[in-house]
Amino acid sequence: MKAAFIVAPKRFEIRDIPMPTINENEMLVKIVACGVCSSDMPGYLDIGVMRRPFPRRAGHEPAGTVVEVGKNVRGFKVGDRITGFWPADCYAEYTACDPADRTARGHGSVIGKIPDGVPFEHALGEPLMSLVSIARTTTPEVGDFVFQIGCGFMGLGITALVAHPKLREYIVADLDENRLKLARELGATVTLNPGKVNVVEEVMKITGGRGVDVAIEVVGHPPGVKMVGDVIKTNRAKIIMVGWHQTPDTYELFSWIKCPIIYSPQGIGMSTDYQSELTRAMWALQQGVFPMNKLVTHKYKLEDIGQAFEDNLGRKKGYIKGVIMPGL
Repeated sequence: MKAAFIVAPKRFEIRDIPMPTINENEMLVKIVACGVCSSDMPGYLDIGVMRRPFPRRAGHEPAGTVVEVGKNVRGFKVGDRITGFWPADCYAEYTACDPADRTARGHGSVIGKIPDGVPFEHALGEPLMSLVSIARTTTPEVGDFVFQIGCGFMGLGITALVAHPKLREYIVADLDENRLKLARELGATVTLNPGKVNVVEEVMKITGGRGVDVAIEVVGHPPGVKMVGDVIKTNRAKIIMVGWHQTPDTYELFSWIKCPIIYSPQGIGMSTDYQSELTRAMWALQQGVFPMNKLVTHKYKLEDIGQAFEDNLGRKKGYIKGVIMPGL
């Protein structure tokens, strides 16, 4: 079978390797789609905490079809369409997983079935269950002002789940006008471009100088961290850190002292209810809560994975989410 390996900074190789052999507790899965995640970029660039020996495998947003089942596996059969999270080697044609494993990556495999009628490239269980976890943590109250910086795939997914008529305003900031337009379609009531306006000043005008009740950071870069601290109000406020941070920096945290609650619910490792959140995510997907036809913008052959990563890094015009599809 073919599998993608990171063999040096910014360099992939597609290699022919043996098909995985499964034990009695595992399933063999044919990968139909695997999302490209920004958290994979540090490993691709060989920076930050993701540095480790080459060659490396990656890919943790799989969706595929069960083609073989070990005798001890319960709840799954050949032909099932599945998604979720299991060890990150899914930029490949096939992978093995143990649905009962509770040790992988410190929390175990989380696997669920894809609802009927949902295409594989939309059924990206890992990021969608993470979005559910984030939304369940954010929980703004009636009449709250909410501020969000960042309108990538995760940011727009958060807007789709959290923006609600019960909120006073849902304010979103991003440098991409097309993404801001989509954020409005998903429920944002105010959109601000930091390249055109002073976001902090505008937020303070909107809130009458008091600041926001909930601030959500979804960019993963130091300016976003500073901005959420500058717009938060002085009591009963909540900061939600979602961005995947890999850049060392120095922060002035005085403004954070006034904020009693700071959460970092991003990613499966931060959830306390993995399987439930995957189930909720698949239900929401089937109900059309996530506009995946607008969020999944690019599909790539396995052989084009390097281009997929470069498009993610470069914020290619029109790019929001890329998916690797070995069968293309």
